[in-house]
Amino acid sequence: MIWHQPVGVPQLAAFALVLTAGAITLIRTFVRDHEPAAVGRSSGRSRLGIALQALGFVLTASGPIDVALPWSSAGSLVSTFVVALIGGTAAWLFRAAAAEMGGNWSIVARTRADHQLVRAGPFAIIRHPIYLAMWLYLFSLGIAFGHWLTLLIGLPFFLAGTRIRVREEEKLLRAQFGEDHARYVREVPAFIPYIR
Repeated sequence: MIWHQPVGVPQLAAFALVLTAGAITLIRTFVRDHEPAAVGRSSGRSRLGIALQALGFVLTASGPIDVALPWSSAGSLVSTFVVALIGGTAAWLFRAAAAEMGGNWSIVARTRADHQLVRAGPFAIIRHPIYLAMWLYLFSLGIAFGHWLTLLIGLPFFLAGTRIRVREEEKLLRAQFGEDHARYVREVPAFIPYIR
């Protein structure tokens, strides 16, 4: 059974660029927007979701990377374009969502005493743009590394972790914002714009 497909250097370089863009956004968000604030509520269970999502990424990245495609081959060029498109969309979406959330953003599900229900930017069309961005990063990783089958193995773990994190976040937001959050859930889809 073939666990990986040959890749080219350009698609790996494209993935490195989008990964770097995401890392810069993550670092900037923590440095700029995470001043101390009173925590309203938090969810330790979301850590399980984080671990499952991370396992999905690790499984997808696992295995050899067969850099065998010539730079100018059709396969390398198409894969580079797809990685740049999907990964670039992930980086843009992650950056836009992090900017809108500001100090509300956290890795572990929690609300702050001064938490706000963000409905602007990407949150106007989907409730969980950061998880959609992570899903796109996962796909661009699988494509960049040529790991189609390990992507299929890692994806269920990622989705299970995302489901846990979404449930925990939605519970915290519902507890803090009540009917405003319930209306938001009714009006805005979770992940795919304009599809209920």
